[in-house]
Amino acid sequence: MEDESKFVRALLRRDWDAYNLYLEKLKGQGKGTPIATIGYACYIAARQRFAEQRSPEEIIRFVADARATLSEGRDLPAREAEAVMYAMLDMEMPDVDEIVDGLDVGMIAEIQGQLLFKLVLDAELTDEQLDNLLLEAERLIHQTDA
Repeated sequence: MEDESKFVRALLRRDWDAYNLYLEKLKGQGKGTPIATIGYACYIAARQRFAEQRSPEEIIRFVADARATLSEGRDLPAREAEAVMYAMLDMEMPDVDEIVDGLDVGMIAEIQGQLLFKLVLDAELTDEQLDNLLLEAERLIHQTDA
């Protein structure tokens, strides 16, 4: 598993010693927050979670629950988070493209990070399942780079 995935894993598991270790490693390599890993992992987790329940009501309920549950949830912009979820799930909804296009990469990564945290929390992933999710994200990143 790559350092970027190990960083995300440490963050999702709230393993602050490992988080700090991989943060320093990434900085030493001249890298920042692994937004591609976060984005692809969120994409995979969202598609797994909403495989059968792709309705606007389910997305709205999920985002509202994330805002209520997460310690940083109050900072999660509801409309934008819903739009990011609709986009990841290929749901045709009014204004989704305009909303997502209006977000900068940092804001999208922040939204996806919080959504990913909630998706992993809700799924109660084992360490092995989380590793598989992150390895799948790595695979997609490398496919995209090719």
